Amino acid sequence: MPLRVLIVEDDKHFRRLLELRLKHWRTDLEISAAETLEEARKLLDSSSGNFALVVLDQHLPDGIGHTLISHSRLEESAVLAVSADNSPDLPANSLKAGAGHFLAKQQISEPLFLPLLSALIERKSLEAELIKTRIQQSRMETIRTLIRTLRHEINNPLGAVLGGAFLLRAEGRLEAEQAQAIRLIEESGMRIKRVMEQLSDAAQLEEVTKAHEQLFQIPGDPVWEPKKKEE
Repeated sequence: MPLRVLIVEDDKHFRRLLELRLKHWRTDLEISAAETLEEARKLLDSSSGNFALVVLDQHLPDGIGHTLISHSRLEESAVLAVSADNSPDLPANSLKAGAGHFLAKQQISEPLFLPLLSALIERKSLEAELIKTRIQQSRMETIRTLIRTLRHEINNPLGAVLGGAFLLRAEGRLEAEQAQAIRLIEESGMRIKRVMEQLSDAAQLEEVTKAHEQLFQIPGDPVWEPKKKEE
């Protein structure tokens, strides 16, 4: 898959020099160019994919280059701001706007220029992965919170249902149909309990405890069932 590069530069001679440097760097490049901010925005809007690298001149016929960095299609792009202007405020303003680095135009001929491009692209890729990881972690924490709430809302009434069924069964003197109904209640309740346990395990929830005991104890757990007296 080619590495997509966008050059926003109105100086044709500099753009040609830059393209030669880039092609010397990598042979798998797909280079697009724009001479104005308007052309660049149209190109970004119509593009079917993201640009890995954007080389952005800061003085363009229709405005300051770093205003383009806020475009939504550049969120995952490594942006290198360049200019022949030696104004001390320009690099700071470019970096504040979101550029990954700022270079004076004459510096593209220096040996470190090409390694710099590789570093910018790699850093942007790592930043994108970090953002995705944080989003996934946030989503997972939301799911865990929902499962904790669901477990609480299900286990409490489930404990009452199973507890009542256990007490009825323990009293004895039940008709066959009543005993069968109680068994059905207990089996269905324990099935719900197992599903909740599997769901909690899948979400890697920590066990809820209170005073070193399980907070939502369900009848049927070994620690809940009374021990049978030895005959």
